[in-house]
Amino acid sequence: MHALNKSVVAGAIALLMGVAWGADGPGDAAAVQSGAVHAGHRMDAEVAPAAPPPRIPNSVSGDILTGLPLAEPPVIRSRQGVLKVELTAMATPVRISGKLVNARVYAASAYGQSYPPAFAPPTLVVDPGDNLQVTLNNQLGEPTNLHTHGFFVSPMGNQDNIFVDLPSGSKFLYSYDLPKGISPGSYWYHPHLHPLVEEQVFGGLSGFIYVRGQESFLPQDLQDIKQRFLQLKDFQYDGGNTIPATNIDSNAATHRTVNGLVQPTLALRAGETQLWHLGNLGADIWYTLELSGLSFTVIGEDGNILGRPWTTTQLLMPPAKRFDVLVQARTPGSYSLLTAPMDTGPAGDTYPLALLATLNVTGKVAEPTALPKRLKGFDDLSDAAIAKQRVFVLSENQNTNRFFINHRTFGANRVDATPETGTVEEWVFQNNTDELHPIHFHVNDIQVVSVNGVPQQARSLVDTVPIPYATTDAAGHRTPGEVVIRTRFSRFVGPYVFHCHILAHEDNGMMSIINVTSPGSE
Repeated sequence: MHALNKSVVAGAIALLMGVAWGADGPGDAAAVQSGAVHAGHRMDAEVAPAAPPPRIPNSVSGDILTGLPLAEPPVIRSRQGVLKVELTAMATPVRISGKLVNARVYAASAYGQSYPPAFAPPTLVVDPGDNLQVTLNNQLGEPTNLHTHGFFVSPMGNQDNIFVDLPSGSKFLYSYDLPKGISPGSYWYHPHLHPLVEEQVFGGLSGFIYVRGQESFLPQDLQDIKQRFLQLKDFQYDGGNTIPATNIDSNAATHRTVNGLVQPTLALRAGETQLWHLGNLGADIWYTLELSGLSFTVIGEDGNILGRPWTTTQLLMPPAKRFDVLVQARTPGSYSLLTAPMDTGPAGDTYPLALLATLNVTGKVAEPTALPKRLKGFDDLSDAAIAKQRVFVLSENQNTNRFFINHRTFGANRVDATPETGTVEEWVFQNNTDELHPIHFHVNDIQVVSVNGVPQQARSLVDTVPIPYATTDAAGHRTPGEVVIRTRFSRFVGPYVFHCHILAHEDNGMMSIINVTSPGSE
């Protein structure tokens, strides 16, 4: 693969840098410059998490409550084309389904209203073409930053720049200019500071972003239906009632939550149609969603409107996956939202059946409204001219807990591919490990062409795709799992990453930088 020389790498990294300021504001230019720490971002260094918080006695922490009515996270909407919000990342006790635990969560403020720290923080709602301004106030006791997962925006400066390294006690202003053509749908926000991503997201630092507009693709009588934002996260706690920041075991018993509640209840009228925005906003674990006796009609995936709706009884949701689904019920009764038993491979995790929520359908039997047959076309790359094919091999060392792409762990000052804007490339991912790896692509979404040699009829572009694990036949021949994808490098130049979104794997090496250039720029 083509790599940039050191001067080009240094220049690319320098272009990424934004400006940090102290808690009292930006000050003068000299003070701003001295406060900026981004030019030497510490992604290759060991970064110690914050000191552990005081224990919470069991008598104070209390018990986990189940069966509570579903609570929706607060919604903060843009006004006249702009959404200004401050997110404060902090380590603080919060109640999760009634139980008080030490967590890492966001508080928020916008338009004169404050939102307390919560495991299910506010949903940010914007329109295509809006400007989203997020002031990140870091009070974690350790460095952090912010990633707008799925956004088609610049990866540089103070937009979706995951190389920003914001010290505790500082603020940073992100300003995202959403294209007018950005696809409406479900996105999310979370930290992306290597190698602290897993512990910060697992601690509770993640929330939804919704880009309005999906409703306009529905029939007129479905454009004002009830919408629900369902954040899927899990949490564990130790003897001091603290969510662990180190030695997180994704295969251990855990408490799965919906909007920060364990096994809540929600309501639907017989014959009613609701639009559910489902997001796996946790750090490591997978979901295999089922709604007993009912089905999901998918209209969006990873922030992309589908060409045709897809009706299914099961949704596989690796970490970072989002689906926008229509839910209907003809007959009253109680229906269980479940995650079915699954394993992620011989070296992966094994998850038991778990109840996530109970849907209570009330009223008399009623026929639901007919659902649409078509929605929107997408940039189908099936017949696109391919400028270059690249191969990326996934591997891991179980003894050292290190994870590799093309036999190398992440290097903060190494660029592993240099595509050009205006081109389409085909990438082959080969998984030599014994577990699934969900690979997430920043900035430009991708189209799945084939899985283990079987051609795929894509419904839309996506930003996260599971790569099957390797198999061994009776004769002992080992075959890697394989996914072939295509992506168009549109508009935005600069360095960004792709990586495994099992965040323990990302933090431990399975991430790579690419630097998108314009033709003739090298």
